[in-house]
Amino acid sequence: MIEVPRGALTADEIAQTAEFFSFGTNDLTQTALGMSRDDSGTFLPAYAELEIVKKNPFATIDQTGVASLSRSLWRRATRPGRASSWASAVNTVATPSP
Repeated sequence: MIEVPRGALTADEIAQTAEFFSFGTNDLTQTALGMSRDDSGTFLPAYAELEIVKKNPFATIDQTGVASLSRSLWRRATRPGRASSWASAVNTVATPSP
């Protein structure tokens, strides 16, 4: 399971032996954005008011940060014959919510 940014950035190395990846999006969000989900209720309302965040990053995938890491993981880890399944997985994670 890819849960930290370094995992996404070194996915090409991991893919040499891994048969599949899954994304730990809550942990990846916390480490990519440097914020705790457990404490987010104390600061997210103020961040939203100041437009630091547009949406709760724990309720929707952060397109600029976390989804970008997910797409990077896919590009780095794709092996011949695996592109369609990787693309499907990343599109599921990286597609903006309505």
